[in-house]
Amino acid sequence: MPNVIREHPRSIPQQIVDGYRDIGVGDIGHLQQWGFMSTAIRPVWRDIKLVGTAVTLRMPPTGGMTNRTIIEMAQRGDVIVMDRGGDTEMACWGGFTTMLAKAKGIAGLIVDGAVTDTMEITDLRWPVYSRSVSGLLARNGEVSSEINTTISCGGVPVSPGDLIVADDDGIVVIRPEDAADLLQAVRERFKNSPNIRQWLRDGKSILDYPRIADALKQH
Repeated sequence: MPNVIREHPRSIPQQIVDGYRDIGVGDIGHLQQWGFMSTAIRPVWRDIKLVGTAVTLRMPPTGGMTNRTIIEMAQRGDVIVMDRGGDTEMACWGGFTTMLAKAKGIAGLIVDGAVTDTMEITDLRWPVYSRSVSGLLARNGEVSSEINTTISCGGVPVSPGDLIVADDDGIVVIRPEDAADLLQAVRERFKNSPNIRQWLRDGKSILDYPRIADALKQH
């Protein structure tokens, strides 16, 4: 049975996508409780940030070649999101596919399944999230996959064109029609709160951080 490939819709303005690069997943979690993937899907390495629109892949557990196809069709800034049909033992992604995707400018990968070559992925500093890590590799075979169809990843439906925002604290899927309003709401909620990690990296005192300073004034 042949693979099913559908066109990838891109309906979120780039300035909205870029606006989420300074937004933490925890900030979004203050305002909504849906769209968050299972906490079992974790980053391969830490101090990670991933923002982009989803291209989706449903790949059966025995499939191993469709990842090359989706790398070829994905565009710069896309996030590849994979549904492995419940399998967590057979890795479908490793160091070489990471190099190919990074060279093309693809933003990152989220797979509800296993990856391998985690040290290579870490050295490349390309964002990868997975449910498990395995040295057992998926075999190439005559299996059907679906590209750019609605899938399930981490217990959340993901459609092509959805906005993916991920960091060390988790992954959230945002529908295109909600992206602009949610970004505005988060900005209004935290407009006086610069990124705490960048604040400290810049050598500023925690006592001068706006939210801390405001709280201390009340006591």
